[in-house]
Amino acid sequence: MSNDNKMTNIYTGYTLGDLVSYEGSEPYIFISYSHADTDEVYSFLKYIEREKFRFWYDDTMEIGEDFREELRTKIEGCSAFLLFISKASMNSKYCGMEIITAYKNNKKIYPIYLDENVEIPPAFKMILENIQHVKGYSSSGMEKYVQKLITGLPIETMRSLEVEGDVLVKCKDGSDAITIPGGVRVIGESAFKNCERLVRVNFGEEVEVIRREAFRGCKSIEEIHLPKNVRFVGDSTFRDCISLKKLVIDNKDIEIGERAFENCALLSEVSLRNEMKEIYGGVFNSCKSLAHIDLPEMLTILGESCFADCIALKEVKIPSKVTKIDDIAFNGCIELENVILPENLLKIGKSTFKDCSSLKSIHIPASLLSIGSGPFRGCTNLESIEVDPKNRAFKSVDNVLFNKNKSILVSYPPKLPAEEYSIPDSVVTISDWAFCGCTNLKRIEIPDSVSEIGEGAFYMCENLEELIIPDSVVKIDDIAFRGCVSLKRIVMPDSVREFGWGLFNGDGKLTVECSDDSPAAKYCETKYSHPVD
Repeated sequence: MSNDNKMTNIYTGYTLGDLVSYEGSEPYIFISYSHADTDEVYSFLKYIEREKFRFWYDDTMEIGEDFREELRTKIEGCSAFLLFISKASMNSKYCGMEIITAYKNNKKIYPIYLDENVEIPPAFKMILENIQHVKGYSSSGMEKYVQKLITGLPIETMRSLEVEGDVLVKCKDGSDAITIPGGVRVIGESAFKNCERLVRVNFGEEVEVIRREAFRGCKSIEEIHLPKNVRFVGDSTFRDCISLKKLVIDNKDIEIGERAFENCALLSEVSLRNEMKEIYGGVFNSCKSLAHIDLPEMLTILGESCFADCIALKEVKIPSKVTKIDDIAFNGCIELENVILPENLLKIGKSTFKDCSSLKSIHIPASLLSIGSGPFRGCTNLESIEVDPKNRAFKSVDNVLFNKNKSILVSYPPKLPAEEYSIPDSVVTISDWAFCGCTNLKRIEIPDSVSEIGEGAFYMCENLEELIIPDSVVKIDDIAFRGCVSLKRIVMPDSVREFGWGLFNGDGKLTVECSDDSPAAKYCETKYSHPVD
């Protein structure tokens, strides 16, 4: 075969030189045709080229055994065999050799009939007569037939990298490996989204920006290496890359958008530069195989849900410069046993360690000034909360967490063994989820200093038998006593005028003692069908 892609075929005025004959190692289609049919073949190949399929064809008139061997090699390496059937091709010894070679190598054959009444030689009838074909001779609706053909061609033979200026805007490529072309600075939004065959990506030395969802749903990608030139990764860029196992990031100043690696369920090895300062919300959410990660030394912020539902994560050492851990950052990390909070930490967000059921103890540093509601909700094995004595905002009394002047009871560790607990008479507010899941407690004494009981304050206190609410309480928030399956009696004073939704289970086992026509009586009559005493 000649390498001169500008050679004009002797049978036609057309040149096939503008249709590139593929010479790489990726999957391609072998084109079998007679040079006498170049006009018709050219028009078909233009359709296929427009859809960005890789194909190899012979555009020369070479002969000899060496040329035959090259044809055999090309057929053996192809992923599909596209055969143009005409009187000329059926009488061509080269086309005949190509058909036999494709058949012997179990290649899928896609016939296109250029003549309506072409006679198939007996030697080829067994191979071709039962194969669906395209009517290439049809004067009407030819494009419909071509589209049917294109739909059936192997997707791995496509090569659709659409580039506009310095932006790679779309890929239909069915290959397992992609190298980003030179000159591309930006990979556009959703450019590779759901390219399910893609296993490897070489980002090269020019890509700087990867926009949101660019590789989302590429479920076969196994490793991502972002070189120094990549400075920005958008939201959800590699989200749902469920086969991703290894991540390496070289740029110390890179900005990684929210949920960039969410639900990368096999991700177990992460290498980040120590100079990184922030991990945004949800970046590693639901990375269920991530058992260990070395967080960057210069990190200052852990974003909302950044490691939520990392169910294999066992230990986290928060770097010394971190000042804020946002809401639900470690929510659902059920294997997390040890968390070391840094001495510069200022804020822990809402439900930060929710459902970390293996966490047994926590030490709060002197620096901490703010804790969101329910920080240890669902930490069913938590038995110790210690606070540095120098802390100016919080204190711990017998492992129970309060604000500094003990006016707010923040959290009672569910694993404390006591069956009874008397809330100190300094407490004004019982925080949201304060006693959530405290299954050992059978009796809790609430002093008449308390004015507010927060959302889910006694949620799932399964062995709690009785509660007497003092007449100092004016507000009880949502589901405060939900899941208290052993609770038989609760005394509700007239002072309570603000009730949340779903305070009780509503199963008829609980007696609420309250005055006739009191706000509590009206609440119960409205919300629950069983009688209220």
